[in-house]
Amino acid sequence: MPAAFGRRAFASGQLGELTQIITPELVDDVLAVTRRVQRRVRKLPSRVVVYFVLAMTLFPGCGYAGVWASMTAGVRRWAGEPSAAALRAARRRVGVEPFALLFARLRGPVATAVTAGAFWQGLRLVAWDATTVEAADTANNVAVFTRHRASHGTAGYPQVHLSALVECGTRALIDVVFGPRAGGEVGQARRLLPSLTPGMLLLADRGYDSYALMREVADTGAHLLFRSRTRHWVPVLQALPDGSGICFLPLPGHSTRYRQWARRGGIPPQAHGLLARVIEVTVTTDTAGGDTRTSSMRLLTTLLDAHRYPAADLARLYHQRWEAETAFFALKATLRGPDQVLRSHDPAGVNQEIYAYLITYQALRLTMGQAADTARTDPDRLSFTVALRTLRHSVISAARSSDNITTALLNPRHLQPRKRRARSSPRTVKRTLSPYAYNKPKARAEWAKCHTTTSFTITPTSTLTTNAGP
Repeated sequence: MPAAFGRRAFASGQLGELTQIITPELVDDVLAVTRRVQRRVRKLPSRVVVYFVLAMTLFPGCGYAGVWASMTAGVRRWAGEPSAAALRAARRRVGVEPFALLFARLRGPVATAVTAGAFWQGLRLVAWDATTVEAADTANNVAVFTRHRASHGTAGYPQVHLSALVECGTRALIDVVFGPRAGGEVGQARRLLPSLTPGMLLLADRGYDSYALMREVADTGAHLLFRSRTRHWVPVLQALPDGSGICFLPLPGHSTRYRQWARRGGIPPQAHGLLARVIEVTVTTDTAGGDTRTSSMRLLTTLLDAHRYPAADLARLYHQRWEAETAFFALKATLRGPDQVLRSHDPAGVNQEIYAYLITYQALRLTMGQAADTARTDPDRLSFTVALRTLRHSVISAARSSDNITTALLNPRHLQPRKRRARSSPRTVKRTLSPYAYNKPKARAEWAKCHTTTSFTITPTSTLTTNAGP
């Protein structure tokens, strides 16, 4: 903020070192496009309100007055601090549209050609997944977002369903959609399809095992590596030397017809479906304590060249899908705080608040990506927690032009090891219904203490003559 802040009716606004990315000029342009610029001089002009809502994401445990105090602590104040009611009214006046457009300006891949770990065989690694965000328990929020119902009862808070397309190498957000749970994961994934481009390799779990969705992904020009349910019938046309096989994914509802064709010697050329490659994998995890766990998974990919894209390498590569989960953890637990509920009491406020979290998160990832490229290091070695903590300090001190975040990120004491520690986390209930410690699952904690070794074994596929089924 300028030195004359204390002598003016309003200030330009600031977000610490992130003001270099979310510049006043960018905010002004977004407000002008969405027609949210104030019509008269106010103590809380629209630009300041945008920065205030973004600052709310950095101090989620503070009320409106506390967030305002943190944002203006490093500058001179004027007489007559805005009340919580004035700040709340200013949020409503600005609305959701400027934040949606601001996120649209910032979202997208962060990795460059020199970014370590972002590409594999010339393909940009991306993943999509879905999560839920809990909103305040008000009648307005429940009417729009509803409560999740399951066998154990009804959720205590309405939940916003959020799906994200994440760049695996930097964990940056390429695109995000959110809203009520209606439509599910696949429905929201279809809204992410325009952000897929040729040169990408999309990773996804079994929740997206849909022929129609895979067909639509392939039509974008991007390649896919999806995990598939083993109960689905996959006609294998040709076995490949690395144990994988060229398969034919039939149209939904036409499996019976294709089984009949398979008994007669093969699928005719005029059949409609998706040509893919199937990889059957056995995953074995050994711990230092001597325990062994074995599981199997089936992978489907449009990368048909077994020589250029070996099955064993693709099996190991599928693990990169978890970078989307890591991004969700940073967004929901590190930035917002564990088990925190959004503060907004109406759907418009919830949408505005979620966009604000996405903007702050993406701006931090942009900063981290630039720092990693400067140091020629893998972005995985940089700590999101360190970047967030340093950013909060810079907001309080109103520091804009310094490189404190980059310096803190590249401090050798803060860098993660070059090689990640091998870990295993069995699928268990992570949030138990009982509040008593002795009822909480202990197997997951015991496995987390052990060093693990994971191996992948490719099970050779069989052709149509032995895989035709009854």
